[in-house]
Amino acid sequence: MKAVSYAQGKVNFNANVPTPKGDGVLVDIVSAGICGSDLHLLHSGVHSPHVAGHEIAGITPNGKHVAIEPIIPCWDCALCHKGDYHICKNNFEGLGISSNGGMAEKILVPEHCLFELDKKVPLQDGCLVEPLAVSLHGLIKTNTNERHKVAVIGGGTIGLCSVLAARHLGCHVDLYAKYDHQKEAGLKLGAGEISGQYDRVVDCVSNDQTLELSAKTAKPGSWLILLGIPLNGINLPGMRMIMNEIQVFPSIMYSSTNGVRDFSIAAKLIAQNTDIGKTIISHRFNLEDAEEAFGVANDKNSRSIKVVFNN
Repeated sequence: MKAVSYAQGKVNFNANVPTPKGDGVLVDIVSAGICGSDLHLLHSGVHSPHVAGHEIAGITPNGKHVAIEPIIPCWDCALCHKGDYHICKNNFEGLGISSNGGMAEKILVPEHCLFELDKKVPLQDGCLVEPLAVSLHGLIKTNTNERHKVAVIGGGTIGLCSVLAARHLGCHVDLYAKYDHQKEAGLKLGAGEISGQYDRVVDCVSNDQTLELSAKTAKPGSWLILLGIPLNGINLPGMRMIMNEIQVFPSIMYSSTNGVRDFSIAAKLIAQNTDIGKTIISHRFNLEDAEEAFGVANDKNSRSIKVVFNN
């Protein structure tokens, strides 16, 4: 089958990867997104023998349309039993990272990874369930609800998904975005412009500049939710954070809260917003054009937001 990987700073397309065999469900992949973490791993020069991609949707052998939660925990440790299986440390696998992912024609996954999608959801957009689950996770864990005013910092895929996730929870949402095309997308999703202070600030970039803005934008006693990965450390203005008792929630991936998995909520959310792909997915490619696709995803002058492979 056709598949995409990356190694030593280069994107690799291979037309002769063996079709996966073994236990699990063999899913025909219809959509797979390029994530910012894919770009980071590519640029860091890591050697990855695995098929890339963890934003995945497709069709099962019995015809179900599914999004795939791309993590395989042990399900047997204290963290897994608590619902925090996303931070399991026992033989944890990440699809597209430590095992084969979704930038291919097929993928073999355990059944627990599958979340059925309403047939009205365009399956070529189904890979957006994963970033929607990422965006929901931090909001859910900080008990965000309709009483809260939310600021989203960063207008990439996660930022725009955070706008939709916060609006789903009943919140007023405003967006700070660097690029005009991101601002336009945020406006379509119902976000206003940043003004004043907020009960929840969702930083989807988490560099020194956005962390400074996030701290200024957070109300006393509010939550600062970090969805971006602060590679250079969490550099926040200490006096402002302490004097205002601003709480920080570092948020990663998705889990289960009170028995409800974030991925399940994200699957329902996309069913309620079936046009989301028209706003967030800016470019679509075939697997054969993987090198060009990654180039576009890395170039903000291309006005790219989410770049997706469609089979």
